[in-house]
Amino acid sequence: MEQPFFSVIIPAYNRASILPETIDSIQQQSFLSWEIIVVDDGSKDNTAEIIKDLAVRDQRIKYVYQDNAERSAARNNGARHAEGRYLFFLDSDDGFEPHHMHEVHALLQKEAFPVGLVFSNVLYLKETGIERPEIPDMQEGKGFDYVLRHPITPSRVCVHRDVFEVFQFDPEIVIVEDQVLWVSIATRFPVFHQKEYTVRYRIHEGNSIDLSRDSYRSRYLGLLRLFNHPKYAEISAQIPTEQKKHMLAECAFNRARHHEFVGQILKMNRMLLLSMRHKLLYRNKERVYMFLIHHLIGKLVLKFMGKGKTI
Repeated sequence: MEQPFFSVIIPAYNRASILPETIDSIQQQSFLSWEIIVVDDGSKDNTAEIIKDLAVRDQRIKYVYQDNAERSAARNNGARHAEGRYLFFLDSDDGFEPHHMHEVHALLQKEAFPVGLVFSNVLYLKETGIERPEIPDMQEGKGFDYVLRHPITPSRVCVHRDVFEVFQFDPEIVIVEDQVLWVSIATRFPVFHQKEYTVRYRIHEGNSIDLSRDSYRSRYLGLLRLFNHPKYAEISAQIPTEQKKHMLAECAFNRARHHEFVGQILKMNRMLLLSMRHKLLYRNKERVYMFLIHHLIGKLVLKFMGKGKTI
């Protein structure tokens, strides 16, 4: 088999039921020079059986097993097995529109096949149907600012393999590992925006905002590592201080919302104070209201002002 142009790396953990659909979206591509590398991250279901059976019928599909080590390690592992010139990182429950690779290849060709990063626009797959979100265009030469302010899921990204020799996913970071990588890449390599909506991102409980879980804790810790760890010193130095404050304040505020939802008011208070410490002028009306509504004096004040619930 000729060396593929694209390698599609799919980390998978107990996703046997959805993987055939994900892989089919690649097999339906109008662009034909590709390979698939499924990295089984220690699945307990029949993922191995499903993928090995598909690989018998299509030799462009590879199966790699590893003990459970989470997504970052799985993606890095897949990249080590890749033969393609450019790498896609497709999540196991997402998919590509049939012309996705064609559009990305056309952009790469137009840009003289750069050593850099390309991201595409995304469609949301919901139970109620397909949603086309409004996605801001990236201004030319503003890749670093864009990826810093606009989270981009791995399924939307294509990276030259030489870039991945310099920067990889950080296994020490969970949830925000993708944004940390894109920001790191953008400090040294060009970023391009493929504006067609050619990626399908599945919305479900596992990736939607769920206030019953303290999901922003991992994001907060990951950002602290990006901003403060010596490994990222050169990258962190390029991030404006106000942007760091904003991102940390946002995480702390959303952690406060979680603690409010589960009735942990003392922890909610601590997170509100932490959010204020990071950035004083950020969603102040919401932060003050959250604090007042859960304290007797605050309830009286809100009642007097005609706001909030009566007691």
